[in-house]
Amino acid sequence: MKKLCLIIIPCLLLVGCSSTKPYSAKKVEKNVKVITTNTESSTSSNIQYYFSNEGTKPDTQLINLINSSNKTLDIAIYSLTKADIVNAIIQAKTRGVNVRLMSDRECSQNRYQKVELEKIKNAGIPIKINTHSGLLHDKYTVVDGSIVATGSYNYTNAATDENDENFIVIKDSNVAKGYDDNFSSMWNDTTRFENY
Repeated sequence: MKKLCLIIIPCLLLVGCSSTKPYSAKKVEKNVKVITTNTESSTSSNIQYYFSNEGTKPDTQLINLINSSNKTLDIAIYSLTKADIVNAIIQAKTRGVNVRLMSDRECSQNRYQKVELEKIKNAGIPIKINTHSGLLHDKYTVVDGSIVATGSYNYTNAATDENDENFIVIKDSNVAKGYDDNFSSMWNDTTRFENY
């Protein structure tokens, strides 16, 4: 019950507190649940969540999402050192997907992340980093303007295999638009972000 409450409360924040319709959760595979929410406007959201400490492999889920992209892939990620995720991002670009990536200035100086960012840059994918005093601490990917992947999960080996992390996939174009708008706002802000 505690786990369900911990999931429902953030979901309420995502869909708005004005909804009085019930939430339903059903098991779709081992350790993965789908929550369908009905808002006042009668739209439905498909939310899947994963926990690295339960062996649900957020990296595999993310790679599958990246591989499903057809048009656009916007990634705002604090830490990116996992090579197979980087390879999936590059393969998306090779398939003709319009890929943009933003990362944190300090993390981009980490020797492991530098190697991966150089691979991405050499594949012709534009990268921006923050120039403001705070961190770019976001961890989200928007696929084709209709799916958002977010949570505490950084795209690293440690986040996949050692840390206690959560990874949430939201299949809702309205939510995706909010994230894409945020991404584009940062991307176009030349006073707080610069090309890597």
